[in-house]
Amino acid sequence: MSSNQKITLIIFSLIALLTTIIVVLVAIGSRETGYENVKKKAHLTADIVKKSLTSHMVNGNMDQRDIFLNSISELDDVKDLWLVRSKSIREQFGESPLANENPKDDIDIEVLNSGKEKIVIDESLFNANLRITIPYTASSFDKPNCLACHNSQEGEVLGAISLVFDINEDRSSNIVVLLYVIATISIFFVIILVFLRKKIAPYTSSFDQITEVLKKVHEGDYSVRAKAGVLKEDKEASIWLNELIDKLETVLTGIEKNLTSFVHNRASNVNHDKLITAKDIIEDISEIYHYKKTIENDLTIDDIYYRLIVVLRDRLLIKNFFIFETDLIKDERKVIYSSKDIKPCCNLSKNIKESCRAERLNSIVSSENFPKICRIASFQDKEHHICIPFSVNNQRNLVIHVVVRNQDEMKDLRYKIGIIKKYLEETKPILESKILMDVLRQKNLTDALTGLYNRKYLDEFVDKELLEEIKDGSVYAIMFLDIDYFKMVNDTYGHDVGDDILRKLANTMKKSIGNDERIIRYGGEEFLILMKNPTEETAKELAVKINNEFAKIVFNYNGDSFSKTVSIGYSFFPTDTDQFWKCIKYADMSLYEAKDSGRNKVIRFSTNILRNGEKVDY
Repeated sequence: MSSNQKITLIIFSLIALLTTIIVVLVAIGSRETGYENVKKKAHLTADIVKKSLTSHMVNGNMDQRDIFLNSISELDDVKDLWLVRSKSIREQFGESPLANENPKDDIDIEVLNSGKEKIVIDESLFNANLRITIPYTASSFDKPNCLACHNSQEGEVLGAISLVFDINEDRSSNIVVLLYVIATISIFFVIILVFLRKKIAPYTSSFDQITEVLKKVHEGDYSVRAKAGVLKEDKEASIWLNELIDKLETVLTGIEKNLTSFVHNRASNVNHDKLITAKDIIEDISEIYHYKKTIENDLTIDDIYYRLIVVLRDRLLIKNFFIFETDLIKDERKVIYSSKDIKPCCNLSKNIKESCRAERLNSIVSSENFPKICRIASFQDKEHHICIPFSVNNQRNLVIHVVVRNQDEMKDLRYKIGIIKKYLEETKPILESKILMDVLRQKNLTDALTGLYNRKYLDEFVDKELLEEIKDGSVYAIMFLDIDYFKMVNDTYGHDVGDDILRKLANTMKKSIGNDERIIRYGGEEFLILMKNPTEETAKELAVKINNEFAKIVFNYNGDSFSKTVSIGYSFFPTDTDQFWKCIKYADMSLYEAKDSGRNKVIRFSTNILRNGEKVDY
């Protein structure tokens, strides 16, 4: 319903209500006025009858009173008239020879008993009568004195007169007047209604048009414009509104065009309202900015991965996802994060370059695009997966692997891919920097020849990790290794051959140890192995294994074939001593004991190795 129709309906309702009130008031007033006129006429008639009857009584011709009463009853509008005598009058003067002077009904009796007049109106559709019964009371103040002729007391009811008037003509005249009033008021109000509609129409039309334009703008359509109105005020309002919409459209289009690229069209795909789109884009950029500032101050790569996980899980509300990190040099993959209670669709850990479709193509792979698009992936019915690859540098890649269980999740994820890629892009330079710092640190802590840890790493390990682990109850076996007659190799075949033998020993040790062991090149041909939480048996088994495996290697240089052996000495920290560097010394002493006793041996530290002075210190 338009504003014009609403206003017209309101005005019409008010006019109808006002007309009804006026008609009701006029009707009630006319009715009451008619009744009052009839009552006045009845009282006048009753008074005339009373005075005439008194005259008849004084003149002694009461027997002719019926002639007088009949003449009165024949007057216009008087349909009936009768007198009623009270009991005291009947007792004083006897019964009346006229039959109609006795009470006709209960109304006559009620008036005789109460001394109060009573009015009864009898109305139907075509007739209307008013009956009034008026009592005659004795009074010594009347002239002549009532008490002089009647054996009555002051105020006693002597009789009553009942008159029935035809008020149909009065009612008809009142109705005619009422109809004139209704017609006059209706014509007047119709004129007012037409006049007001004509004056209000331009305003309501402009209001409806502006309302429709604002509704379209509220729904996100900024192309709509308001038409110019008829009145000056309407034209100004339309111009101002159109200018405001122009500004909004220009600004919001610019924001959407210039900033959407920052979040890969993520927000624009979600909502067609440019204002909501701009709000979403700005919120996304703000969140990304805070994320970037946060990870810039993080110390480690693990901290950065933690921030990324929080964003995906808590900010973007992605339920089931995995983060894989691929080492492109080793062509291996490890899991950085996995959601609980769900398995990944892909369990690749090696040969990633050729086997992983997402990394091979460096593009997003979605099972929604084609059935079993990635033949390595396996998932249940109604499940889908999306793999989002991201290149950190030429040595490392990331893959965000998301598992979705229904179409609603897939639809929601489809709109979040752009923002995920933006977070990854902002992560890249900081992650690259951390990786480079780790590489430099690793080089600083690694022996260039063998790829093993160096003495500096040992110093850091002792200062930062070892003491905490010892407090937690850990025990370490410290093994010292040395190649037997290594100087002879360098002197005979040269240092290149010596370096090659060192590398092969390093490889032998790497293959022999587990994840809890660390190998340090202590210096020259000396190596240190830190074995966590060993027993006497496992420590000796490792030492013997390295000794035997290295002895099996046959070296061929300059036409000569030969094998080399190692001597190994080991001690336990803090079992043998609670001083780490002293425990290393004990392992070194055990090593030299092995060399002194013939080489190619494994010797466990004991106090027998100590000289007299050292035994005292022990």
